[in-house]
Amino acid sequence: MKTIVIGGGPAGCAAAYTLGKKGHEVVLFEAADVVGGRTKQLHRDGFNLGTGALFLMGGIYPRTFALLKELGKDRKVVPWAGASELQDNDDSRYRVSFVNLASYLTIPKLTLGDRLKVITAGIKLLLSKQASNAFDSRELAKYDTKEDLESWSRRNLGDRAHEYIVRPLMDFLYAVPASWLSLPFPLSIIKQANKMALSVPPEGVGQVSQWLIDGAKNTTVHVSTPVEKVEKRGNKYAVLAGGKWHDADGLVMATESFVAAKLMNDFISEPVRATLMETPYTEYAHVQIGWAKNPWPTYPVDIVMPVGFGEERNIGAMVLQSRRHPNAVPPGGEAVGVYFNTPPLVNMTDEDIKREALEGAIKAFGKAPEPIFVHLFRYDKGLTIAKPGHYERLEAIYDKMPPKVFLAGDYFSQAGVEAAVFSGERAALRLDQTLN
Repeated sequence: MKTIVIGGGPAGCAAAYTLGKKGHEVVLFEAADVVGGRTKQLHRDGFNLGTGALFLMGGIYPRTFALLKELGKDRKVVPWAGASELQDNDDSRYRVSFVNLASYLTIPKLTLGDRLKVITAGIKLLLSKQASNAFDSRELAKYDTKEDLESWSRRNLGDRAHEYIVRPLMDFLYAVPASWLSLPFPLSIIKQANKMALSVPPEGVGQVSQWLIDGAKNTTVHVSTPVEKVEKRGNKYAVLAGGKWHDADGLVMATESFVAAKLMNDFISEPVRATLMETPYTEYAHVQIGWAKNPWPTYPVDIVMPVGFGEERNIGAMVLQSRRHPNAVPPGGEAVGVYFNTPPLVNMTDEDIKREALEGAIKAFGKAPEPIFVHLFRYDKGLTIAKPGHYERLEAIYDKMPPKVFLAGDYFSQAGVEAAVFSGERAALRLDQTLN
């Protein structure tokens, strides 16, 4: 059977790989000049900059690593310890391990009572039933109580633990207030935190998509080829891309939800179209700052996360890229990734963001000469946010799609590589089952 995948991010590449493995002829269309979507790499002045995702999360990413193992690439990823510190309002520093939640109990701002509350909540969480797969929206929907993460956190952990544990982690990972996030995903992740181990492919996170495409059978990839239109023609589909029509027996739509809605506008129901168009996306921005000579070769940690009690913070985290990704910088160089929280962006110009990023990096790591570049990545719709009720709404439309058309994208779970890979593989397996 001939299948078409629209979108060449991790979701689309996982779908193409899976369909090819099942014996289907696959054509993938990607609008950008390389695959990778919001995880692709940008090469500039000898630097290899990540445009989005920072790392993979080991045992918490089961399908990503299962596919990498099939491809013989799982042992090529480079481990990253992610040594971290919290930077308080008065510039006090508290050393923690990003992948060891117990390390946050050593923060001096927490009282004995705070620590006991956190330990008690942790034990209760370990004994509770949560989604076993944090990236399966069907499972997540079952555990969505409609409560948001902030209200749960303050009620179970207390205000100080919320400010010094939950907020810095969520600011770095998702760039939005915990009050915007539903519970099932973070609670499932926390319950499995012992499996967490950070790593990065040798050429950056964008290499995951390239590995999938390199290993895909029966697959033709067209980059720099945006899809202009999709039509339903009888029991088949036609896709207009690159000025030509391409016929297919089935489709995987691995684009942002609003792009999928627009392309399928003529043959989906109004409720499905509305749900896809209303999927919440937030503005997102991060800045990569490059130095030809590393100003901080002996700095003791890789990540600095600003904290402070109760106030809004523009920056969620600052990361030394040479520590995160071995080939991110040229020999002797350094780059700092500065990752912004979403709410302040509405009032910030591009120059505001770049200026604050440079100031934040110097405050975090120390004095530095003028950088050779300050590169801003800013997306009007950069991250999907799973608000309470999100998973149930999206799962409800999955079975209302036209025959032999399946959706994929990280918006089915929480923004991240595993969410995209899981959804792409799921869509491909469902399409294969339908075609057979």
